[in-house]
Amino acid sequence: MASLLSLMTGVRSGNAQTVTLESLLGEMADRDAAAQWPALGYTCKEVSSHDPRKKDPADPAGWHSNEDYGNFIRIETNEDRREWVILDTVGPGALTRFWAPLNADKDQQIVRFYFDGSSKPAIAVKLNELLSGQSFVRPPLAFVSWNETDLRDELKPDYKAPRGVGADLYLAIPFAKGCKVTLDQAPFYYCINYRLYDPATAVRTFTMADYASAKNAVNQAGATLLADPPVVDNNLNKQATLAPGEELALDLPEGSAAVRNLQVQVLPADAPQVLRSVILQAAFDGEPAVWCPISEFFGVGARLHAAQDWCQSASTNGTFSARWVMPYQHSGRVTLKNAGNKAALVKLSGSTRPWTWNERSLYFHANWHCQLGIKTRPMFDWNYIRIRGQGVYVGDTLTVFSPAPNWYGEGDERIYIDGEKVPSHIGTGTEDYYGYAWGMAHYFSSPFMSTPERDGTTQEDWRGYTTDSRLRLLDAIPFRSGLKHDMEIWDGADTQVDYAVGTFWYARPGAESNRAPQPQEAAQALKETAGPLAH
Repeated sequence: MASLLSLMTGVRSGNAQTVTLESLLGEMADRDAAAQWPALGYTCKEVSSHDPRKKDPADPAGWHSNEDYGNFIRIETNEDRREWVILDTVGPGALTRFWAPLNADKDQQIVRFYFDGSSKPAIAVKLNELLSGQSFVRPPLAFVSWNETDLRDELKPDYKAPRGVGADLYLAIPFAKGCKVTLDQAPFYYCINYRLYDPATAVRTFTMADYASAKNAVNQAGATLLADPPVVDNNLNKQATLAPGEELALDLPEGSAAVRNLQVQVLPADAPQVLRSVILQAAFDGEPAVWCPISEFFGVGARLHAAQDWCQSASTNGTFSARWVMPYQHSGRVTLKNAGNKAALVKLSGSTRPWTWNERSLYFHANWHCQLGIKTRPMFDWNYIRIRGQGVYVGDTLTVFSPAPNWYGEGDERIYIDGEKVPSHIGTGTEDYYGYAWGMAHYFSSPFMSTPERDGTTQEDWRGYTTDSRLRLLDAIPFRSGLKHDMEIWDGADTQVDYAVGTFWYARPGAESNRAPQPQEAAQALKETAGPLAH
């Protein structure tokens, strides 16, 4: 059986590469792929059931409308069936993410995938079963995002998908000439991400026969994504008690190399403030690349709870690990800085491996933006980051503090690529962007997204801290000249909230963002709720 790594670049046909199911699975599970400009050019696109009045950012009433359900492209008749079309695109591409809530009223709803202009669907299955991992796609490539510390639980034969929560399909589904997705009942909420490759790209269209033939590769990808992070013998280690304002630095080996594991340890007794006040910084070849508190860099947020995804891990013993690949040409430096007002015992360690730098190599970046006391009225778009240059956006971690029990996450993502006046990515809610539904799970870990245990445990009380991470593997967003990512502030209460987001991206040398260090915000004492939380 060919390894996933060898499959990553696709099947060669003459001098060209062909995108296949196997090559996409290999790309998904290859960490080095994220640190390189895509070998086969593509654009990441999105369709969703968002309110059609969201057409013009200059029109507040329409732009902040919130009837994000029941919307579709058209209704057509196929073999005497009425079908609601929710995606219709032309060109070579691949579906990379399909999200929808599990609604009992839709248990019998059939989703159909038509490829390359065919009048016959290549896939026709129950939508709820497909997206929840109960059909031919199994976890982790399809799963329910609900209170799972280990997604392998959903592989057990007696697992029953809970209701009213998000279901996520991450199986890559390639097509050569076009793709149409339909439902045989009126749609509810949905969001689909897909790639459109450069027109000359060769793609082998998905068939169920090919899927059966690729079963070993599918299983191997799933096992790789679900495997516990490897134990790494870090070749760089330092430890110190940092007084306020002090730094602990690791100078990376000279020459072309890449950081492949980065670990930080703190004393659990110093949490939670140490999570926000200890800052991870990095520069590669003299370019500042990372400035982010460990709270968002490692996906843990403001509480010392466990969480894990493909690139980030947090443990209750105060150990945090990151598996982003971070290449450099000549030199690099990684530091921890204590921006707080109390001393902190920290340990910083990492491992590097050789890297061949070329015209496709990208620097890793992680930035942080925090705003305290955000007024939730009127609704507005809060900027995660604005990037100038060429690169790939690969994920983010959002921490929200709410003093009100009302649900705050109705706001949609708006992602503008390469100078778009209207964003090509508009979703249906903050929780939907992070793969949930009807509010967030109490806790969840998967390769693609995670949330450590949040303060509130009911759907009626959202006071305190909630943290959510989304990693973009095959749904990463390439940009040629720049990217802007906003998140709409659409809260159920007229109140004030705190937002802090870590953003993760790769870019060619010279790229810049609008996110400067915010040491004063990082040093602020973390707020606490007044009164007991609902349980």
